[in-house]
Amino acid sequence: MSLLMLLAATPLTTKAQQYTGMEGLIHVPTADMDSALSVRLGGHFLNKEFTPDKFRFEGEKYNTGSFYMSITPFKWIELGYTITMMKFHKDRDKEKKTGFYSKDRYFSLRLQPIREKKWWPSVVVGANDFWGQDNGQSRSFYFRNYYMALSKHYDLWNQTLGLHVAYRHWAKDYNSKWNGPVGGLTFQPSFAKELRLIGEYDGDGVNVGADYLLLKHVLIQAAMQRGRYFSGGLCLRLNLL
Repeated sequence: MSLLMLLAATPLTTKAQQYTGMEGLIHVPTADMDSALSVRLGGHFLNKEFTPDKFRFEGEKYNTGSFYMSITPFKWIELGYTITMMKFHKDRDKEKKTGFYSKDRYFSLRLQPIREKKWWPSVVVGANDFWGQDNGQSRSFYFRNYYMALSKHYDLWNQTLGLHVAYRHWAKDYNSKWNGPVGGLTFQPSFAKELRLIGEYDGDGVNVGADYLLLKHVLIQAAMQRGRYFSGGLCLRLNLL
């Protein structure tokens, strides 16, 4: 509650699953889409509980960060490119110091075949880390997952309530805790339309957070995974029209 009160009082939304720069909640995708020719550039802090269980250095998980660029060339398609920092010894030499000397890179894609109308929700099919072949022994494709999402919004006395559900499949067994039905709620109050409060179930637990679109271009998101682990970031959001 203190987190949400702080965000409501501080110009801190709209609709980003921000660790990838794509539309969504916190760790859960939605069927929302940005306006055509929208571009996002940003970075996100990821606590160690947010990343796949194989994201380890010398047997221990670690906090890291991601950087991304995404574009919505048309209202029905969104493309993204994400870099996640990985911890290693410098030059892979155990005698040298440790740091974020490697990167995991992947592409994301979202398609919206059905747009939300009065009587039905929007529908999106999407994938993260989908590019490239995997023979089952690759140490990459940490974030590879596929999903279908539905979203519906309701106007409540000039306030907006969003209902979001998705079914998601992660390619790697070590991410299976996030498999299956996921979803969440969003709420945008009438007194601050750029503020979005978020609650979600990601398959493993409940996350809460908020985001805010500041000065029309700076998107700020903060979240608590399972009410204990902080993740958050900043994004520059531009429209090329």
